[in-house]
Amino acid sequence: MIIEEKNNKLVELFEKVISFINHLSEIEKDQEKNLIEAILNIKEDKEEGDKEFKKITDNDIKEISLSEFHVIECIGKNNMSNNIFIAKELNMTKGGISKINSKLLSKDIIKADKIENDKREIYYSLTEKGIVLFKLHEYLHKKEQEKLMKILSNYKQEEITTILKFLDDLKKVV
Repeated sequence: MIIEEKNNKLVELFEKVISFINHLSEIEKDQEKNLIEAILNIKEDKEEGDKEFKKITDNDIKEISLSEFHVIECIGKNNMSNNIFIAKELNMTKGGISKINSKLLSKDIIKADKIENDKREIYYSLTEKGIVLFKLHEYLHKKEQEKLMKILSNYKQEEITTILKFLDDLKKVV
């Protein structure tokens, strides 16, 4: 997931979990308190990660939206992509992709090219600045994945199964 979407969903999930917890009478107060503290710690860790991301990106380029990062990632993984391909990959409209690409072009993050035998279609690739952002984005994803794996390594398989079941059940309520 991308950072803004993750943050919005995390806040929404957090609110629903708190509401859910408040309605559970069978959980003892100490267990309830521990669960709430654990959820708050997750939220604080997430906010720290967002601050780190902002600090890193502020050093390179200002004002890059979540959607723009999605497009950068798509072009980085699929060089010479056109608007139709990007729109399908990201499940967005072609018009939305055109607007995002215009912004990325003006920020010198992507460049537009035409192929000899098809002068109408525009294909996009990353500039040097775009490649740096693409690699930064990949690095941050990898770092988050490593954090998650480190956390999961603290649990036995049965505990992970229970956690997954809880999250699946919670998803049904949410």
